[in-house]
Amino acid sequence: MGAKIRKMIDHASELLELVVNVIIIIAVVVAILSLWKPFLAFVQNRESAHAFLDFLGYVLNVLIGIEFFKMLCKPDVDTILEVVMFVIVRHMVVLDTSAVENLLTIIGMAIIFAIKKFLKTPREEEKEIPESKVREKLDVITKRKVE
Repeated sequence: MGAKIRKMIDHASELLELVVNVIIIIAVVVAILSLWKPFLAFVQNRESAHAFLDFLGYVLNVLIGIEFFKMLCKPDVDTILEVVMFVIVRHMVVLDTSAVENLLTIIGMAIIFAIKKFLKTPREEEKEIPESKVREKLDVITKRKVE
């Protein structure tokens, strides 16, 4: 009885996750289509630095939405770190920040790159197959087909 309830709850959570994913992708498409108005405002005021930063803010919001959607579809360390990285970049580029905030932002980015470089989990390292091993496997497969 308990296993049936767990299975129903799992199914319901997967269904809700799918609904949220569909809503997010619709929102991202609407956001992409709505970039036209900020783009025209930027073109009309292209001499103003704030016009470009406003447009860049809209674009980065869309990119964060896309990365968030990817994170929901494929929740692993790399996609989560990409979302965090875009949020940090948006904060640094779009907002007026002090020197201390810029330093903290750069330190945050360095931490993200260190995590991506040095703290890979074994599962992620297994995904990365060296090219030589791929060639060996392809050679074995092609030899089997020839024989």
